[in-house]
Amino acid sequence: MMRLIDHWFTRAECARIFPFIGFILLLALQPWLVDLFTALGVAGQAAYLCRCLLALACLFYFRADYRELTDKPARAQVGLALLAGVLVFVLWIAPYPVWLGGSETQAIVAMPMQTGEDLFWLACRWAGSALVVPVIEELFWRSYLMRRLDANDFLTVSPAAVTTYAILLSSVLFAVEHQLWFAGLLAGLVYAWLYRHFQVLWVSIIAHVTTNALLGAWVVFGDHWQYW
Repeated sequence: MMRLIDHWFTRAECARIFPFIGFILLLALQPWLVDLFTALGVAGQAAYLCRCLLALACLFYFRADYRELTDKPARAQVGLALLAGVLVFVLWIAPYPVWLGGSETQAIVAMPMQTGEDLFWLACRWAGSALVVPVIEELFWRSYLMRRLDANDFLTVSPAAVTTYAILLSSVLFAVEHQLWFAGLLAGLVYAWLYRHFQVLWVSIIAHVTTNALLGAWVVFGDHWQYW
């Protein structure tokens, strides 16, 4: 199996694909995982924790391959990343019509918050969304796919040299991943611009972390569970 994978993908590609694909694969299996955990007497929310743990395991395994994560952002870049994250959050919660991905009829499933166990699973969900997802998505969508669209050897492509075509197509594909596709498109464009402009992936990651952390607060404290 690994020989087949090595035939199609380089190690550098695997390092940026596997954490994301593993997370998505377990998302597809979530109904089955929820039933399994429920049968074992464990809360169904454990399925989300499993997705995060798999992603973290992949990140740890490939930790030496993420050369783009060795470049640290300057203080001014961090500030701009935080502002960009707030902007994307505002764009995300804006009222969108159905044809732009909004839905007034979407079923809302609130997580319980009565017991210590409930709060544990809520914390796992929030932490996964705010800390794990931004890292695996920025590594995949911006660091890998956006540059891979410009060259087979994506590591040779400087973020500053990424073409408009690569930014647009990767952002469109990023949008397809989300129900609020138009908001996802805008978010993808912002994160892609940050990476191309500053050439430091951590700037995009920090912006993404900010967006998801604020969205988590909006969900929990504003009772807007449709965003989760």
